[in-house]
Formats: sequence, structure tokens, C-alpha cells
Amino acid sequence: MSGLVQWRVRHGCYRMAVFYIHEQVNGSMREEHGHGEFLDLIDAGNAAGLNEALHSILETILQLPWLSTNAGGIFLNDTAAGQLVLTTQINFSDPIKNACARVNYGHCLCGRVAESANLMHVSCVDERHEIRYEGMCNHGHYVVPITLREQLLGVMVLYIDVDHAYDAGEARVLENFAGIIARLVYTTQISQEKQLADLILAHSSHGVVITGRDKKIQWVNEAFEKATGYAAGEIIGKALAMLRSDRHGPEFHAAIWRSVREQGFWEGEIWNQRNNGEIYPEWLNIVALKNRRGEVLRYAGTFIDLSHIRAAEEKIHQLAYYDSITGLPNMSLLHEKLEDMLARSREGGGRVVILTLDLDHFHEINAGLGRRVGDAVLHEAAQRICSAVDNAVVARMGADEFAVAYLDSQHDEAATSAMAGRLAADLNARLQVALEFEQHDLALDSSIGFAWANGRDVDADALLRRAAVALAGCKKQSRGGYLCHNAEMEQQANYRRFLGMAIGKAVERDELYLMYQPQVDRAGQVIGAEVLLRWQSGEYGNIPPDVFIGIAEERGDIIDIGRWVFERTLDQMVHWRNEGVCDCGYFPRMAINVSPHQVLSINAVEEFARACASRGFTPESIELEVTETSIMQYSDYVIEHLQALSEQGFKIAIDDFGTGYSSLSRLRNFPVNILKIDRSFVSSMTTGASDAALVKSIIDMAHTLGFQVIAEGVEEFAQLEMLTGFGCDIFQGYYFSKPVSADEFLAYAKQGVCKAAGAV
Repeated sequence: MSGLVQWRVRHGCYRMAVFYIHEQVNGSMREEHGHGEFLDLIDAGNAAGLNEALHSILETILQLPWLSTNAGGIFLNDTAAGQLVLTTQINFSDPIKNACARVNYGHCLCGRVAESANLMHVSCVDERHEIRYEGMCNHGHYVVPITLREQLLGVMVLYIDVDHAYDAGEARVLENFAGIIARLVYTTQISQEKQLADLILAHSSHGVVITGRDKKIQWVNEAFEKATGYAAGEIIGKALAMLRSDRHGPEFHAAIWRSVREQGFWEGEIWNQRNNGEIYPEWLNIVALKNRRGEVLRYAGTFIDLSHIRAAEEKIHQLAYYDSITGLPNMSLLHEKLEDMLARSREGGGRVVILTLDLDHFHEINAGLGRRVGDAVLHEAAQRICSAVDNAVVARMGADEFAVAYLDSQHDEAATSAMAGRLAADLNARLQVALEFEQHDLALDSSIGFAWANGRDVDADALLRRAAVALAGCKKQSRGGYLCHNAEMEQQANYRRFLGMAIGKAVERDELYLMYQPQVDRAGQVIGAEVLLRWQSGEYGNIPPDVFIGIAEERGDIIDIGRWVFERTLDQMVHWRNEGVCDCGYFPRMAINVSPHQVLSINAVEEFARACASRGFTPESIELEVTETSIMQYSDYVIEHLQALSEQGFKIAIDDFGTGYSSLSRLRNFPVNILKIDRSFVSSMTTGASDAALVKSIIDMAHTLGFQVIAEGVEEFAQLEMLTGFGCDIFQGYYFSKPVSADEFLAYAKQGVCKAAGAV
């Protein structure tokens, strides 16, 4: 067999194998989500794994015989920046690696393909190749867009020899490889992508068999031996038909050889049999090798063993639709199952019921005891949930949230609700049984929200939304219980959604304003105030802070709002200083509430310090209050930022202490200056001896650790008297003053000594 014929056989096999892989991946993996920014899907810790996977694919691609320059690269798309990012390359020169690290859309050949999303062939670089350097050799390019459902994910550039002509077959092969790369980027984690790339590409070796015109085997290669289990010595001279399985009838094989006779080739999927009797699928390409007179001399068959690809399909399906920790269906498969149930309910009646379940305080277990313990908790929770239900879909929706969905075709609405309620109670009871793991007794308390509907009322997304609304309501009202969705909840959810759209425009519309609640020391001197944010919406009226602050945090608007509060407070202090009162003994400091999102934002420390310096204030005059709950939730990340703020001179206060499940001993690791006892403890200490003892112990331990203590929510003389006796340093509450405007606060501060401990 001539070298040219061998090349055509190899080329045809590669083309068919890649086409098959592409079609199988396309057919088995259905996108249920929008695409968004694909660079953000890979977190920084896994970037090396992605590079390795793509590099492996690129190496495989560069083995194609017509890419003899053995050079190329893969770029991934950074949509926000309008750039391509060089992710991996082979044999790029240092100038190219540096110049092409990031390529703007429209710039050079790769940038133009990013704009057009069309494959480009250039036989020799011309003026469109804008990156040039001394000593650059002439070369050509195939530049291939990497797309998924018409969205650009990246670009692949492959170097070719000068004057290498465009070939449609080559282009199709490269486009199919680009399709595989797109699927890998989107559907799997980086380590799994590498495994799939190795499986689908690196292990897709093809077998070759040559027969005479009598279809008796004359020659096979090692890949054939490995795939079929037949050694060359035992197969040569035997009829090709001995490889057949009983999967296909005589008509099938007759059609194959009719195509070979009439067209000169046949290609397609076929099931053959290995030496051990195993039946396996392969993609087969048969070519008739003829002489000049058109007489058949031999037949050449090249094939890809599809067994690994079928296994890869199953693996991909497992990765795409099942959770790796619990083995349960994930959100994508749950969505499909819900749509199927809803369709059945439309046709046959009944209601689709879904319960969404959240493990309370799972974050503390995961953060405090480690991910291995957290994974064990999730696995145990999954088993307990599955044991409680039959004929239902149990899924892990993400993090510590699970779902149970089933079709109820037997009951009316009241009975459906009652049945779902009983199931929710049973689930809670099963989960509340303590889990023992490596000498840890772990509680699996849960909150559950449930909803139901039929396919005529809602789709899967709407039903999931209803259950999520019910779950949020349950967690807000009473953790550890369950709650059924109702119209009032939907109205509240819509209200929050409308508020979310409005809060983003509150600063622009000048709807925010500040109030000040005085803080008084033991001598009755006003030493400052807590700055309190208020929102008077033009559409919805006066919105309480405990409503809009959470919404602003969820939407990411809290950073801009927090910056506005900080700078507006400083501006007010400038005004008071110009009036001759600030820094003159009236109130040496202001306490400003900050969100953990604000503290963790980029350049937060520099922004705070710069804002103070630009107005002539030192950071020592500002107290930053962070709630105990948030500082515990983000403790692994926020401590470094708080330390930097403290080093700048800002005072750090822990607000609402006692509500965040922390301890004073743990807080000593934080750069804390001030502890604010939550108002709930202050309000109850005059009526409960245990609460009073708790408040006293907090004050004593805080002083031992060097913290000042502020009691907020002081409303009665008896509370003030008791707190004074306990040694509390600073007081705040309606006993002294409600939150007031800036002018009212100034007038209050000028009164001098107030009715505090020193005046008692």
C-alpha cells in the first residue's frame, strides 16, 4: 500500500473519529444554562489543570500530518475585556508568547476570527498579521473559532507551511476538534476535562487491516491487535467475516460491500466481535484499493474502537447530570425531570410536588471541621433523604441544598399539601438524628420549603422559584421547620425583587440619608454616634434597613452604597469641623456600619484611608462596625482585611455580639477594639438572672482581652444602672436618644453631660 494511500486512510479515520466524537458529545450533552464568562468558570486554583488538559488536546491535534510545523496555540475568551487570553501553546517563540498573551478583538488574525467567528486560512502572513518582530519567519495559519451554540469561547491557531492550500476536509477536522474543546471547557471540571481529553483524544488510536480481493486478511497493525484481541499470527489468512457479530444481518453487510463496489468506500458504525467473544462498536472506514484499470487489488479498513467513547459518554453524562459527592442528580437533571413530570401532569392530571431542603449551619461544620467532614455530612444527608421517599427524584441542588420532587396524581390540593407536609416532617426527623463521625457528634437540622403545581400553571423554573421562596420564608421564620408556598410569599418575593431594582438607583436618585444615634460614656459625655442609613424610596416609601441592606448585599449594590455612607459621613464631619465643634471635645469619633462585602472589596483599605486623608481626618476618628454573624461567616477571608484597616488606625467594632455563634476566645484572633452587646441581651437582663450573668461575663471577658464594651438598646434606667454596675464603658439607646438628624445630634451633643452613669 503506497504512502499516499496510507495517508488518506489515516486522514479519513481521523476525520471520521473526530466527527463521531463531536456528534456523540453534541447529542448526549444538552445545555440548560446560559454561557456567560467562561474564564470565570475555572477558579484560580484549577487553572493549571485546564492548561494541562488543553495542552494535551493541542499535542494530539498537532500530530495531524498536514500540520508539519508542529506549532499552535489555544486562546480562551475574556468577554468582559473584549480579549483573547493565550491559555496554552506549543513552539511559540518568546516574542509571540509575550505579544499574544492577550489579543484584543479585531487585532491580528486571531482577533479578527474572534469578531467574525469564522474559520480563517492564511497561506502566508500578510498585513493583517499585525504582530511582527525581528527575525520572524514566514508561515501560514489555520485560525479556528471555538464556539458553542453560536457563542465564542476562544480561538485555536495552528501554524502551517507557507503556501499550504486550504482544504475543506482539514477545516472540518479542526472545527470538530474545536467543538470538542468547547464542550470540555463548559461541561467538566479541569481534572475531569483532562481525563476526558486523554480518553476521547489521546486514546482514540485506530486499527488498520488489509485484505486481498478475496477479503482474507493479509496485514494488521498493533492497534488492531489491541482492539480485537487477535494476534497477527492467528488472524492473517482468515476471512474478514470472522470479525462479524450477530448484531447485524446479511442485508447490512451486503449493503456495505455494495457501497464499496459502487462508490469505492464505505464508512459508518458497526458492531464487531473481539477474540474473547465481546461485541463492541467501532467506526469503520473501508476503501477499495484499485489499479489503473479499476480492478480491486486489496481492501483497506481503518477503524476506531468506540468502546472508550461510549464509556466517556456515560462518564460525561454522569459528570453533567450527577453530583460527585452524593451520587444524586444535580440541578440540570432535576430541571429535566421536573419538566417531564409537568408534561405528564398536563396530559394525565395530578400535581408536581417539590420540596427544597437546606442543612442549617452546614457552613460552620464545613469551615470548622474541614471539607472531608462536610462531604461525609452531605453523603449521610443524601442517604437519609433517599430512605424517606419512594418513586421520587432526590437531587442535590448545590452546597447544602437538596430537593425532592414527585408527581402526585391521587389527591386533591388539601391532601397533596398534607402529604407534602408529612414528608417534610419525616425528613426533618430523620436528619435530626445525630451523626457520629470521627468522634464528632454532628447535628443535621434542616429547613424545608415546598410547593406544587401542574404543567398548565408553571414551568420547572417557576416551580423551583416557588419552593425557594418557601424555603427562604422558613429559614427566616423558624429554622428547623417546614413551610408551604403561598400567594403572600410570592407577593413578598416580588416586593423584594422590585426593591432590588430600585435600590441600585437609590444613590443616583438621592433617596438615601443618614441618621445619628448618640453614644454616651460613663460620665454622661457624648463621645460620638452610630451612623445609621435610611432609605426613602420614591416608589415604595420608607424602607426599613433590615429589609433593604440584605437586598443590597444580595445584588452587590452594598459596596457603592457603603462607599456613599462613608464619604457622606466624612463630609458631615467636615461641616461640623467648619462649625467649630468636631474634634473640640463634643464627639471625637463616628461609628460606621460596613458590610463584609465592602471590607472584602478590592482596594477597600486604600479607599477608606484616602477618603479620610482627603478631608483632613485621621482614621482613629472612625469606628468601623461589622456584625458578628458576618465576621464569622467570612472569617477565613475578612481577618486579613480587618487587620489592614486596623493598621491604618481605624477602630474595629464587632456589632450585635451574641448572635453569631462565636466566642470571645475566638474573637481574640481578630483585630478588635470594641465589642457591642446585642440589644436582645440588654432588654432581657433585668428580668432574667441568667441573662444578666451572661452580660456581666461578656463585659468581664471583653475587658480581659482589652476590648471596650458598648451596650446598645438601652431603653430603661434599670438597664443603665445594671450595666454601669457591670462596668460597661459606653451606652447607646432610646434612653438617651433615638436616631436623629445631623442638626439634632449636634444640638444634643452641645448639651454636655447627659443622664448617663456618671449622673445617676
